[in-house]
Amino acid sequence: MLFEILGGKLKVNESLASHTTFRIGGPADFFYEAYTPEELIKGINTAKELNLAYFILGGGSNLLVSDSGFRGLLIKNLCIKVLCQGNKLTAQSGTLLSELVDLSIEQGLTGLEFAAGIYGTFGGAVYGNAGAFGKSISNIFEEGIIVTPKGNLEIVNQAYFEFAYRYSKLKSSKDILLSATLVLQKDEKEKIKKKVEENLKVRKEKLPEKEGCAGSFFKNIKSSRAFSSGVSAGYLLEQVGAKEVRVGDAKVFNKHANIIVNSGKAKAEDVKKLARILKEKVKEKFNLELEEEVIYLGE
Repeated sequence: MLFEILGGKLKVNESLASHTTFRIGGPADFFYEAYTPEELIKGINTAKELNLAYFILGGGSNLLVSDSGFRGLLIKNLCIKVLCQGNKLTAQSGTLLSELVDLSIEQGLTGLEFAAGIYGTFGGAVYGNAGAFGKSISNIFEEGIIVTPKGNLEIVNQAYFEFAYRYSKLKSSKDILLSATLVLQKDEKEKIKKKVEENLKVRKEKLPEKEGCAGSFFKNIKSSRAFSSGVSAGYLLEQVGAKEVRVGDAKVFNKHANIIVNSGKAKAEDVKKLARILKEKVKEKFNLELEEEVIYLGE
């Protein structure tokens, strides 16, 4: 039935390691590439009709896939159309965030420079309210088009998403974002380009170039008794000697304590075990619970 509905684009036992920035993960039972919102909705509806678990994959960043893979339908979001009107950018959710940054430079639009160097798709950035340098997607977000769990198409405003630190309502509502609009401001192209290059340089100094990784592994702590104004997970991990810890080929990056890298053939279980050790060390020293920013997929 699945093949009859989704046709030749459906793949079986597709390895997910090559679809994630961690380069880790077993196979998905079924793998389907959606190039239009209609195909994306078709994949979701088909999975629901057949009572099949499904997951929508963007750029594969911020994600750790189980060594045993994913039991169900993995839908790869390849919807990438973009429209620029005045000082607004409207993009489909499968568009790479890096492409929107490049486009903002071309159009002389400022406000998206903070996103330079952030892995993943626009949809993923909205889902987790991605941010850097003290700014986030929510600061420039206007509205989005979603598919609700009941299959309804709705245009919703910024308030609907209930944005917070690394959070949007999409994480709990199970709505699927099809596209969204950002409001930027006109400025000089060279000025915008210079700021983007500065941000890329800062990120390049902190991020691995060769090893697989998912970006920041743990969320920063916004406030606590010991740190009333909040504290970065990287600082806490640095204080407990995280950079000296490794499990198999999973280790902490030597330039940033909040990044776990796949230095060769790391398994998902290696990464999870390393994460547990790091959380225990921070809990023991600071009595603080670190929470993963990275999403675990599969058993």
